[in-house]
Amino acid sequence: MPLPEHATVMMLDCITDDDVGRKLRVAGRMLTYDPATALVLLSFSSHGLLVDVSLVIDPDAVLSSAKWGGTLDPNVDHNWMHERKAWVWVMGWLERSEQGLRIPEPPPYTSSPDVDPMIVLKALNVIPARDLDVAGLRSALAMVGETPPTTYPI
Repeated sequence: MPLPEHATVMMLDCITDDDVGRKLRVAGRMLTYDPATALVLLSFSSHGLLVDVSLVIDPDAVLSSAKWGGTLDPNVDHNWMHERKAWVWVMGWLERSEQGLRIPEPPPYTSSPDVDPMIVLKALNVIPARDLDVAGLRSALAMVGETPPTTYPI
């Protein structure tokens, strides 16, 4: 049985067209969640990324507290949807859209990030990243990029 493909950890501002088709794990600030389209506008610095969270969110669980006997599933943290500018980790497949997607309007107190409406991350998982050390993450990814791969004898 083949192992599942790993997700490449990448800074949001480093994503390019060449990454389409790859499974990625990115961190960013969740600026807007549009429940009508299930699109999230994720931002880091002046860069933005559209994230389709339709596979991640169960609208009934979010809107109805009766689904789990009066409370939401304790194993799923949906609070990131309500916390604007909160850091989140998103894992999913980067895809090219057939037609340009409508970019959700960012909150009035933020500047609009640079977003490509033709590229979307199809989320498999979204989790809060409240204690994320962005500078440390960028530094660690730079160090990994500078380290040549180790070849092992077969």
